[in-house]
Amino acid sequence: LELTVDGKAVSACAGETLATVLLAESITTFNRTAAGSPRAPFCNMGTCFECQVQVCRPGETDHRWVRACMCPVMDGMSVHTGVQLPAGISDHEPN
Repeated sequence: LELTVDGKAVSACAGETLATVLLAESITTFNRTAAGSPRAPFCNMGTCFECQVQVCRPGETDHRWVRACMCPVMDGMSVHTGVQLPAGISDHEPN
């Protein structure tokens, strides 16, 4: 299968979860807190919600939040992670 993650084409196998695919691609920031801190999978069983990413499935026009550890990949899926920091947010902790 092929999906797009943050604008980059990524290959995956049927039956894999988004979390598996993202981690295999060395993507460890799945989203960010309002303060800009990176979030990543923690429980890997759908309980903690730390692995949320925005997904647009084939045939849909809007992205929606899903738990990457619970979401199977689909051919043509588009995924947005929180790799990019929001404007005005620094990756460094304040002094």
